[in-house]
Formats: sequence, structure tokens, C-alpha cells
Amino acid sequence: MKIILKLEPPFEWVRVHGGRVEAFGEVPSLGDYSITEEDDVVGVVSGEWVTTHEVNLPAKTRKQFNAALPYALEEAISEDVDNLHFVCSNWKAGEPCLVHVVAKEKMAEWQALANHYRLPIEQLIPDHALLPFHDVADFSLAVTEKAGQAQTLLAAHREGSSISIDDEFLDVWLMDLPLNSVVAVNDEELTQKLIEAHPDRDFRHWPFGKKLAHWLEYPLATKLDLWSDRFRPSVSFFDKRRLLFPLAILGLGIFIKFSFDTYKYFALHAEIASINQEAKNILAKHFPDLGEVENHKEKQFMQRAIANMSQNASEKGLPFILNDIAPTLKSQNVLVSEFNFRENTLIVTCILNDLSQVDTIARQLDAKPNLNAELQSSETDEGKVIASYKLSQPI
Repeated sequence: MKIILKLEPPFEWVRVHGGRVEAFGEVPSLGDYSITEEDDVVGVVSGEWVTTHEVNLPAKTRKQFNAALPYALEEAISEDVDNLHFVCSNWKAGEPCLVHVVAKEKMAEWQALANHYRLPIEQLIPDHALLPFHDVADFSLAVTEKAGQAQTLLAAHREGSSISIDDEFLDVWLMDLPLNSVVAVNDEELTQKLIEAHPDRDFRHWPFGKKLAHWLEYPLATKLDLWSDRFRPSVSFFDKRRLLFPLAILGLGIFIKFSFDTYKYFALHAEIASINQEAKNILAKHFPDLGEVENHKEKQFMQRAIANMSQNASEKGLPFILNDIAPTLKSQNVLVSEFNFRENTLIVTCILNDLSQVDTIARQLDAKPNLNAELQSSETDEGKVIASYKLSQPI
């Protein structure tokens, strides 16, 4: 949504959406403008404060152009260039361009108005830059309505130059126009007057209106912006309600993240407690002689106990027994489901492939020179053959 506001009386406003005028009107003062957060605000000032000049400087960079510009226009401007603000929106190296000139004092005044009335004006343009153009016309000439003031004429060229003039200066302006130019005029009486005074020129009545709202019914083609970083107002239209939805989403995200992290913490805590308890059960079952073991140190105590078993060469201990039986169990392709080591005796429970392996494994283990082996028990459970073997070292 775009809203165009005049900064000088009459204080007209026009709301444009999708290239069409949706509403328009006038307010008593600048403080009475109604602006919404969706509006792109454009400020309009009287063109009598802005002049346009065409220049062509042999500058290769924009910095060089900006440095030389004031001195290039010094003879064409009656005021001191140090007091003037220059705007060139269509500069290209080596090509002529249009330069708009306005007093710095006036720019500062418009900036102060925007700041004082909290108007977030993003673009500032003179009123003569808003004139529409007829399809067959090269120039537009408009009579404006300003209460209590002398009639003002606004003139604009299709290529971008525009000017604010009065009746006395009209003939001077016409002298610079090519004779074959077509000029569209919004006032019928002025059109007839011009035709009679200049029969060799082509003036055509085109009633495109005398107010801002009338001109904005046609496409707004100008990209001119008189502001610069130095004069741009320090006002931004911001509605705190725009933060509510993002903040709600952010708060919900934080709550979900906190809840998920809390769930993971307690789930992990429960899992760790379960693992620790299982370690205690294994330790108590297979190493009952260790007694009470400090929490979370079960693995260390088991490693220490196994190491102690093998310190004496005459008592080889669990590591050597496991080393002796491993080849046999591997060759028979059986699965060890449980083992229990106590008093230098290892009870190994295996899941076998068939009943014939029960005695075969017992004989192969007992044939080991450093091992006494005997079948302790065997049974079948849900189609599985389970056998336990008692293994010890020779005395």
C-alpha cells in the first residue's frame, strides 16, 4: 500500500494500491494524516522549490561527478552552490543526465517537519514530477488549485525534466520547446488561449485534473527521490503488535525445546540408572567375593578382579581358561549364553546346534592338557539345546 502526502497546504493525501487510487482527501494539518504500518509513505513538496538542469560531465566515476557538479551549474544558478542540494538519480558515465536542485535550508525544513509529525517518508518528490503524460504528448502543462494563492503552472517533459512557472514565465518556457512538440494541457480555457497566442504550436486539451488524486489515477513513473543520507528523516513507523506473533512462535519453540530436553534428561537418567543396576547385578552374581562396590566403579572392579586372577602363574585364572576353551567353542559354532567364575572354576552355559554336540564338546574340552572339563547339565528348551560345562585347572 502506498500513501502520498503533501507537506504544504492544501494537505492532500492519496492512498494507492495496485496502481489504482483507493481513497483520497484533505486534512487540516500535517498532524492529522492517518498512516498504517502497511503504508509506503511518499512526501510531495511544491515544485517551485526545485529546479531541473541537464548536464553532461566527462566524469568516469560517481565521486568525480558529484565533485564537479556544483561548479558545472554555478553559472546557471543564481545562488551560492554551497547552499544547494543536488540530486541526480539517472547518472551514467559519459551520458547527459538530469540534476534536480533545491536549497539545503528547504531540505532541512522538510526533514524537520517529517521528524516533528512522525511521518516515515521514504521518498520525497516535487509535485511537477507527478504529472501524467498523454500517449501522443511530449509535454504536460497543468493548472493547479491553491486556495488564496496566484495560479501556478506545472510543466513536465516525458524524459523527466519538470518545472513550476507562473503566467509571465510561460512564454519563456515555450521558447525552449521544439516547434513540433505536442503539449497536453489540463485546463480548457488555457488551451484556447495558447492556441490563439501560438498558432504554430500543437496544444491539446487533456482534462487530467488539477489535484494530486487526479494525477495519481495514471501510472506513477518517476523514481526521483530528493532525500539523501544527510536529510532523510529519522522516523520509522513501527507497530509493536507486529512482534506478538514472532514472539509467540519463539516462546512456543523455547517451551517445546525445554520440554524435550527435560524429557531426554530424565530418560537418560533412568537409562543410566538401569545400566548401573545391571552392572551391580552382574558383579554380585559373577564376583560375589568383591563385596560392596562404589557406584559407577563396577567395570573397574571387574577388570581389577580378572587381572588379580591371573597374577599367579600356578593359578592361571579366568583369562587362560577362556583362552583354552575358545577354539573348541568356535569350531563347534555354538553360542555362549552365560558364564560364572567362582573359586577357580568356570561354569559355561552354551546354546548348541543339536544334541550330538553335548558330549562331543565335553570330550574336546576335557582333552585339553591344562583343563579339567565335565558336563554339568543339558536340556532342551523351545527347540534349543542348552548345555552347561564345569571347567577348572588341574591341581
